[in-house]
Amino acid sequence: MGICTDKSVNYLKSLNLNVVLHPTADLKPLELLGEFKDARGIIGTLDQLTEPQARALPSITQGVAANINGQRSSKLPIELGIGILGNILGAMGGKLNLSATYEKSEKIEFSYTDVTRHRANTIEIGDYLAAARVRWSHPILKKYLFGPGKLYVITEIVTARKIGVTAYRADNSRIALDVPVIQELVGGSLKVGSDAASTNTVVYEGPDDLAFGFVAIELSAGDRGDDGEIDLVFRPVKAGTVSFGIGGPALVTADFDGAMQRLERVDGEVLGKA
Repeated sequence: MGICTDKSVNYLKSLNLNVVLHPTADLKPLELLGEFKDARGIIGTLDQLTEPQARALPSITQGVAANINGQRSSKLPIELGIGILGNILGAMGGKLNLSATYEKSEKIEFSYTDVTRHRANTIEIGDYLAAARVRWSHPILKKYLFGPGKLYVITEIVTARKIGVTAYRADNSRIALDVPVIQELVGGSLKVGSDAASTNTVVYEGPDDLAFGFVAIELSAGDRGDDGEIDLVFRPVKAGTVSFGIGGPALVTADFDGAMQRLERVDGEVLGKA
């Protein structure tokens, strides 16, 4: 699975996040990610994992992501960074001749401001699942819970509508780019400006808040407990070990302790085929 030197799945690891390779406005906490054979994608929501119950779904709160605002990613080789930037700008609705604009760059670095965190309470997730009957025999779900597939529930996403990009030469000196020229190139509703703290950082801003990172928990069937019932096992997912893309071309990412690759939004019937 993938190439171990590909850092596209872990460049947000220092921010304790997994990567959304194609940023999107559609991703929400409590969605289920499924991986089965060659098909990977969002297959449903937490309430579809259980039989109907009176308990409400876990609450989702949102607020400023103070630990992410003002933070920077690791510096990425230009070949890798350009691909990530292209995905981000495409999701924002802009176009850019990336090769020409960053042709003198050896590395680029991403920075984040005005980031919002959308979080589901993980204790409430546990309470919700403990109070309900898991649909163990569901023809699609059982392939993830018992078989070779993997099932994840998203507990948190972080969103932003703008991102800063700093370009570096081989000697790590910053490169000043012509913001007005870039603005003419991007087109669409994408805005281009300079960061107030660093004139060498170009800030791209789109019209919508897009999810670019997430936190998840892996779910699977465990042994039968003292009551004879199958237990649901929870495993926290380490930052930088899972990545996925929604839409766009097929993606190849690295296999860091079981990272998912080429994960796209697909039809549930496809994910359920044996």
